[in-house]
Order: sequence, then C-alpha cells, then structure tokens
Amino acid sequence: MRHTLTHAASLLLLLSLPFASCKQEAGQQPSQQETSQQQSAFTRPVKVSLGTPKDSAIVNIAFPDYPDAALNLAITEHFSEQLGATYEGDYADCDSFARHYANRYMADMKEMHSGGFEDPDFDPVYSREVTITKGYETDRFVTFDIQTYEYDGGVHGGGAAYGMTFRKSDGRYIDENVLNTGNDPLEWNEILKKGLMEYFEVSTEEDLESCLMDVDLYCIPMPSCGISFTEQGLSIIYQQYEIAAYAMGRPNFVIPYEKLKPFLNVTGRRLLAE
Repeated sequence: MRHTLTHAASLLLLLSLPFASCKQEAGQQPSQQETSQQQSAFTRPVKVSLGTPKDSAIVNIAFPDYPDAALNLAITEHFSEQLGATYEGDYADCDSFARHYANRYMADMKEMHSGGFEDPDFDPVYSREVTITKGYETDRFVTFDIQTYEYDGGVHGGGAAYGMTFRKSDGRYIDENVLNTGNDPLEWNEILKKGLMEYFEVSTEEDLESCLMDVDLYCIPMPSCGISFTEQGLSIIYQQYEIAAYAMGRPNFVIPYEKLKPFLNVTGRRLLAE
C-alpha cells in the first residue's frame, strides 16, 4: 500500500509598510533554504529550535513575503489559527511569531511533566514539530503545506499534514465552499471512492470497506482539514485515524482538474481561470 503523500508540495511593499514583509535585522544572511527558487520566491524561512534534556520543539515556517501587505497578513493570520491562535504580536515579525509558538510548545510539555504520573519511574520524552512550506502557486492563488508532529512518550507519535490555499487578490482562505458537490452527490461520492481505492490499491468495494473505519461507502465524508489546490488537481488528504487505522497512513489522492470542473462554483472557476 502507498502511505506517502501525493500532495504536490515537497511534504510564505516595502519595509515601510505594515505587514509588507517580515522584519529582518540589518546584515542578516538568508538561510540555505532560500537557495530553492520555489521556496524562496516571496517567502522568508524562519526556523526556531528549542529543547531541554527531555523535550524539544521545532517551528520551521516559510512566511509569505509578497509585495501585497494585506495578503501577507491574511496568510500569516491563518497560520496562527492553525497553530492555536495565541500569538498577539506583529504578524510582520516572523521571528517573534515562530519563537512564540516554540516557547508555547515547550511550556505545554513542561506542564505535562509537572502533572505527575502513576509510575514514578515513568518520565517520558516529549516533542513538538511544525513545518510550513510553500507548495503550488499561480498568478491567482498560492498553496502552503503544513506538517505537524507530536510525541508524548507512547508507542508512536502523531500529527497532521494538509495544504492551505489562498486567493492572492485578497488573501481569502479557500475551502470546500468553492465546490458544488450537491449538484451530483452520487458522482462526487464515486470520485472520492475511486480515489480511496487507488490509494489502498484495491479493486472492489468490499476490499475498500475492509481498509476503512466507520465509513459508509455511499456517503464518504470530506477530510476534516480541508482541501487544497496543487499542480495536478484538488488534493484530498485524510488524517491518521480519520477514516482508517494508523497503520494505513494518511489516505490521500488528487482529483484531476478535468474531473473537478463540473463541481466548481463560480468562485472556484474564477480561481482556476475556468
């Protein structure tokens, strides 16, 4: 079975204007990440790594750095909402943004240690990681990809991985409201079913049903973390345990644009220049 993401991403005005770009100290050298043209174009990578002998936190974000100040603000604000929405500082101060969430994760893990455990010899190692990179981009929209990981001393860690698409004209976050699946719900369900069958490499509905948990094949749900647009089409990613066991990975597939066209509303068609 395939358990790797098919997501297209490799799984963001002048400084005198507010939110125009991330604040950078004079003489600061660009990171090595900026050698990648795709990642460095209109982004500024910031990485903060914190740790103790027990715990570690890594926040690694490619912040948007477009000439449009409002676009940068909208995207960065959405990043914050995905990470807990606790940052109250200047969204243009990318270093403070990343350090805030790294410090918050360290504080959360410290509090978990202080809670005590039934077994006095049990003192787990905790870790928190978040990475946001820029994925696919056109003149109308840009997609960023987020991956998170948490380890709390158990058998294995967990996390999430999904894309976030933004309209560049105003920074609107694009969700499934751009779809009109209600026009032909049976056909849309068939598309989702076929995508899952490809992921699990099965040829019958019976085999697909055996791979899933509590899913009605006649009413397959959309992923909880939303959708995103890639170079190949619409990316669908289900998180661990969302519709299948942990061992099944993150069921994911891409709906090609040709198949997607009938299910786009006016907003979606304009976004894709249809």
